[in-house]
Amino acid sequence: MPDRILLGSAPRPTDGTVLAKRIRKLMIAAEPARIACTAHIDAVLDGPDIERLDLDLTGYVLGSEHDRDRSRIEPQGAPITSEEGVLRHLRVHAAPMRVSGADVTLDLELQGVPVRWIETDAGELALELGRPSDDRPVHGSMRVAVPKEQLGDAVRGLAEPMLQELGVAVSRLDLELEALTPRSVRAYADAKVRKGLLGASAHGAATATLDDRLGLTLDDISLDSGNPLVGAMLAVARGRIQGFEGHRIDLAAELPAGVRVEDVQVRVERDVVVEARLA
Repeated sequence: MPDRILLGSAPRPTDGTVLAKRIRKLMIAAEPARIACTAHIDAVLDGPDIERLDLDLTGYVLGSEHDRDRSRIEPQGAPITSEEGVLRHLRVHAAPMRVSGADVTLDLELQGVPVRWIETDAGELALELGRPSDDRPVHGSMRVAVPKEQLGDAVRGLAEPMLQELGVAVSRLDLELEALTPRSVRAYADAKVRKGLLGASAHGAATATLDDRLGLTLDDISLDSGNPLVGAMLAVARGRIQGFEGHRIDLAAELPAGVRVEDVQVRVERDVVVEARLA
């Protein structure tokens, strides 16, 4: 979803039921055509603040970029007025929803998310998610679970727009994860790639370890192909990727002010489960 989402015509609603109906229309626009929207939405307003927003997305199918009509999702006009507010309590539940061909189980709770109501010169109403700050941090928790056998298709679907810009097509991606510790995972990838008329299998592996200060370290990186031409092409990428080996990447430094992630844990069983807390 874009940072600014279209919620019908201005002015902003003053009743939570009206807001819920408008969000439902947005959810329908973000689904592929001819799929019945199963989302259940409940909202309570308090002036410009959203006191509570509950989204039950069980059975919901999130469309790809090609399935969406951007004119129904994003405002087309230029902003002329705005009003600040706060989303005090957001709850998103899905058991599961469909994302990039994978069944994603999601439980997300956030408190204190800044929002901005925007009216455009086209008479539209948009809602923009603002940036938290050190003075007004966001709190909450998240749990995401994806069946292990569906993880490769999900990652491939999410990465397709970026790969298309590089002229690379991936027709198959098998991804296997092995949890070494609650914060260390060994990943193995086996993919069928194509660039122009050149196609072949590619294989890769890496170990990712997350420390208690949200620092990510990659080790034991490999990337290769049985096709000599594709292998030569991958050698350039492999050289760049292996430059990160053993280096600590400070993910906490990349987070915006007011967002602090704690207690990140990964489990690999029948599902790949990621749990985190914002504090």
